Amino acid sequence: MLAATILIFLLFYSTNCMNQPNISYILSQINHMPPRNLSEGPLEVKLGMYLESLGNFRSTEMSFDVDLYVYMSWRDERLRHNEQDYILINDEHIRKQIWLPDLYFANARQAHFQEVTVPNFNLFVARDGTVAYSLRCTLTVACSLNLRFYPMDQQVCSIRVLSYAYIAKQVNVTWFDTNPIRYNEEIGLPEFHIEHVSKGYCDGFYQYALTANSHKSDNFSCLTGNMFLSRSIGYNLVQSYIPTGLIVMISWVSFWIDRRAVPARVTLSFTTLVSLTTLGNGLRFGLPQVSYAKAIDLWYGACMFFVFLALLEFATINSYMRKSEKFDSMAKKMQSVVLTGRTKEYLVRSIKESWRIAGGAAGNVIDTTNVEKADDWCTYSTENGRLKSKSPRSYGKPDTVQDILSERIKFIDHDFDYDAKDEDGMAMSIYDNVSCRKDEMDTSSEETRFGARAHANGIHKKYIDKSLNNQSSQNDGLIAATYFQISANHSRQALNIDKTCRYLFPLTFLAWNLFYWWYYLVYTKQPIDKRL
Repeated sequence: MLAATILIFLLFYSTNCMNQPNISYILSQINHMPPRNLSEGPLEVKLGMYLESLGNFRSTEMSFDVDLYVYMSWRDERLRHNEQDYILINDEHIRKQIWLPDLYFANARQAHFQEVTVPNFNLFVARDGTVAYSLRCTLTVACSLNLRFYPMDQQVCSIRVLSYAYIAKQVNVTWFDTNPIRYNEEIGLPEFHIEHVSKGYCDGFYQYALTANSHKSDNFSCLTGNMFLSRSIGYNLVQSYIPTGLIVMISWVSFWIDRRAVPARVTLSFTTLVSLTTLGNGLRFGLPQVSYAKAIDLWYGACMFFVFLALLEFATINSYMRKSEKFDSMAKKMQSVVLTGRTKEYLVRSIKESWRIAGGAAGNVIDTTNVEKADDWCTYSTENGRLKSKSPRSYGKPDTVQDILSERIKFIDHDFDYDAKDEDGMAMSIYDNVSCRKDEMDTSSEETRFGARAHANGIHKKYIDKSLNNQSSQNDGLIAATYFQISANHSRQALNIDKTCRYLFPLTFLAWNLFYWWYYLVYTKQPIDKRL
């Protein structure tokens, strides 16, 4: 009886052992075809990802690097087993014997699987054949950037995942139902801030099985993981906006510099212009050459425009000041004529004309050819009423034109009626014994009288007490005053322009700043819908 019981137990145990499949038996039954569900529908593959790190955003290449964990789950009836817990598979050779979804990252320029220190993957198989597969990989993902609002821009970068060979009717890839995309909260980007991540679908018709004469097209499952990034303006604020704004303000210093200080104002204007140009070249160095204007381009263009206006204002001021200096120089020349009476040449011509009239009245001919060569001016002598040559060096101090003009010289009005004369003579100039020659002149003892006394009957004399500053000198003085007034008006206009620009430029620049920052930080800022 006891022997029969032991035999039955052994038969039952051996039967159960043969019905219990092991991992070797399971792997031997698997081929590389996708598993089929009992419902004859497409194989459902669930996907999720965890962003471990982001970085190395390259605006010129429009790409960034991401290190992520990918989670996939599907059900393969061929992997069912009777174990109470999941079966862990982390051997590379065993993994290659199991069918895996042929998912790839469509917009990844480069991708590689992490294998340090061992291949970074794990695969768990549940009793009902449900597979949980995860791996770690690093991608260089292309991201098309819209830089119209740079550096106050918001970017949406996506990671696209789809099946490479199987259409949606065969393998349907969808996101996990809850929290399909997560990211490390400690990710710190130097230029961007992660505002939100969301899931999306990009299913569409794609061509496959292409030949020279035919192709097939069908719907493929496509997933997108969207990352909403907001650019931090701190770097550009310190490196671009503040320096260029200060350069614009420095250009306003020329409005307080003396408007006659041309070298100082020219140097300041051109220095600010060159400095702004240099900064502008640095701004464009790290950005792609897009066909549209960016926000920072508008700022840089406005700053360049303000500096150019400051330079244009200096050109206007300089034009006014040149006119002012021109009329001031003309006024000083006219004033010099008024103060000195005549120039030397003009005075010599006057003396010659006076001698001609006086000599003609006395019936004498006076040689005036050497008067133009005279370097010394006529001086007065009361010695016997005779003309006598006397060098100014014989006096204690040489006479000047002002000294001559200070004397009152009596001369015949040019409007004198020369027909009024008598038998003894005609009207003549009466210089109180003027001696007018240089030492080199002929100073012979011959005395020439101008007719000290004239007969009272028949002689009509007209004496006018004038200086050489006659009516023309008065006109010259009026012209000089007019030139001085015109010069002062131009200088005053230049000063008024400077004073106006001292307030107009800062106020205009402030208004531009208010509009610029309101437009880009408030008006064009679109809130992110985190329900997506």
